[in-house]
Amino acid sequence: MNKFVDRTSELKKLQEFYLSPTAALAILYGRRRLGKTRLLKEFCSGHPHCYFMADRAGEASLLKSLAIALSASLDEPLLQSVDYPQWYDLFAAFDRFRPQNGTFVLILDEYQYICQVQPAFSTFIQKWWDEHWQHSNLMLVLCGSVTSMMYRETMAQSAPLYGRATLQLLLSPLDYPHIRDFLPECREDELVKMYALCGGVPRYLELLARFSGFDEALENLVLDSSGLLYQEARYLLHEEISSPNTCWSILQSLGSGTGRISEIGAKLNLPANQLTHYMDLLRDLFLVYREVPVLEKNPAKSKKGFYQVADPFLRLWFGTIFAYESFLEFGKVDTVKKRLKPQIDAHIAYCFELLCRKYVTKRADQFQCLKVGRQWSSHYEIDVAGVNGRHKLNLIGECKWSTKKVGLSIFHKLCDKVMEYRLPVTRDCKYVLFSRSGFTDELQEHAATNENLMLIGSIFDWS
Repeated sequence: MNKFVDRTSELKKLQEFYLSPTAALAILYGRRRLGKTRLLKEFCSGHPHCYFMADRAGEASLLKSLAIALSASLDEPLLQSVDYPQWYDLFAAFDRFRPQNGTFVLILDEYQYICQVQPAFSTFIQKWWDEHWQHSNLMLVLCGSVTSMMYRETMAQSAPLYGRATLQLLLSPLDYPHIRDFLPECREDELVKMYALCGGVPRYLELLARFSGFDEALENLVLDSSGLLYQEARYLLHEEISSPNTCWSILQSLGSGTGRISEIGAKLNLPANQLTHYMDLLRDLFLVYREVPVLEKNPAKSKKGFYQVADPFLRLWFGTIFAYESFLEFGKVDTVKKRLKPQIDAHIAYCFELLCRKYVTKRADQFQCLKVGRQWSSHYEIDVAGVNGRHKLNLIGECKWSTKKVGLSIFHKLCDKVMEYRLPVTRDCKYVLFSRSGFTDELQEHAATNENLMLIGSIFDWS
């Protein structure tokens, strides 16, 4: 069985609704590989339940398979000995045989497959829920990976099940510190590299555990045309999205450095308003995000908005590897590795900056930051910037993914940048330097006498 890591808050919420005195309808959704099935199995292991994973078989086959699963879970052979002409007949039989004492959990996993086979299935569930289940001792969990379909079937205003869910859980990738649960022997600099390769996706992290380090994992999983992640980008988009070709082109544009919606539209010959739909879809899947300078007072309307690939693996694929796919198809891995080294190093440095910002975000209360992000203009860039309620910078940070120790000159340059561009800072603004390789003695001595200067050599502890 796959290793179960974290998901404490999700388990707690599921347990709370299980203990509720009323029936519960839970919707669990999110992109593939994040561990939704593993979470559900962990949750229901101590409760009376039936877990059913749908597939792409025909409707009659799905009816029969669910009947078999219910029969096994309830230890009732009669349930599978009958042919059920309609879903309502199976629901009625299930109600006759399931225990009436305590809460019973029914999990329908890969829910989108049932809806593809029988487009009216959500309506069937809605009718039976309204007439029978909403006042029973049942906890019904609908779980799916195709985010757009799950939303359309269960949460949109036009959805048959709209307003009936008592719990909606959108599963996100694991936070960076949990990588060590999969790779306990890795040094921290190696953990950052592994995050740059696989992000917080549990399935990818399980694959990483087979290799001695980043270079070996990259070559065997991604650069080798027979590697387990070589086709992952295509597989992910085709499984999750009904318009994979357009989304592929968008990610390709983002990977090449085109991040403004107007520029992407011009490149793809699509109007900006049409692209918004696809961007929202990719954002729901945690694949892209929109970044604006943290000092922008109205981020939603800011013309400085810039889209980025959020998922580290896809950013690596579209930003560096994809352009050399034809070389990899002919097995020229060594040639590609040499050419890609500067770009891969830049990608890792980018991910290190991202993790530093997340580190500060997790400690926003400690730093008294209302929001954390990046601040930039055409003349300067600040890697980590925290803003208070008066819209002033109360934290300014620099990130250095270098094999050299950070010296006092880096701090002085950061201060000069603030002065030169007259950035709005608070009187007690904190200056935070992040370094992969530590700090010089001179800088450490200076920090010891400057209470507004912080040196952070490890971003692992987010508590």
